[in-house]
Amino acid sequence: ISAASFEDGDLPNTLTHKPQPRQLVTGAHTVSDISCRSCGSVLGWKYVDAAQDSQKYKIGKFMLEAKRTVKEKVWDHGLEEDSAMEIGHNDGDIEFDSQDEDECEDLFSGMWTPELAAKRRKRRAYPHVDLS
Repeated sequence: ISAASFEDGDLPNTLTHKPQPRQLVTGAHTVSDISCRSCGSVLGWKYVDAAQDSQKYKIGKFMLEAKRTVKEKVWDHGLEEDSAMEIGHNDGDIEFDSQDEDECEDLFSGMWTPELAAKRRKRRAYPHVDLS
């Protein structure tokens, strides 16, 4: 697939599967799985519809599992050297938790950061300690 050949609203180098209803942490949604065009692995999903009005802002957005994605530059001219690098995940790195409703809300509103996630997680783990 070339950079110019993907349609608006799709991710390059992926296939969008048939929509299906799914119960997620944030409620009932209709989603389409997204898979890698090269290897076929499911990478995440695209929101197609939401049962609750408060969740409708997600429609058309994608949820990709960070551990399932790789950075690769394969456009019209082939693979560039050192381009197939896995996204860095050190043991100390904070990763997005797709099962956490607050983190999902932060991500879709453009506010999610590893620092914010770490702070929120510490507050949950130690609710009686002032972590200011």
